[in-house]
Amino acid sequence: MPQLEYYPRLYLSEGINREKLEKIKKSLSARPHKAGVYLLTLPGNASDQLDIYESKYLRQKYYDRHPLYVIGIAEDYGAAVGIVEQIARETWAARGDAGLREYLAAGMESADVECDIKNT
Repeated sequence: MPQLEYYPRLYLSEGINREKLEKIKKSLSARPHKAGVYLLTLPGNASDQLDIYESKYLRQKYYDRHPLYVIGIAEDYGAAVGIVEQIARETWAARGDAGLREYLAAGMESADVECDIKNT
């Protein structure tokens, strides 16, 4: 099973509420091939800002040995891109640059509260 760690202020697309989130997390930990769920994660390399994975790809054994840090969950690819755009806007407003990784790292140290992000 893949090892997933979740951002304290997990970004959620509009179609995912708290109840649905708990079901998704449970499903991903039991059998990570839930169709129609996209995960935004910190990338495994230094050159990218974020990665977007369709959860069905987590069935690959590679992810059993390489844990993912999940920043956001969306119900489709378009919503996942919308979350990336929202994070980029927040980063620009807070830092004046496009350092998404650094902005998110600062959030890892903040409150353990999950927040819903509405795509605009």
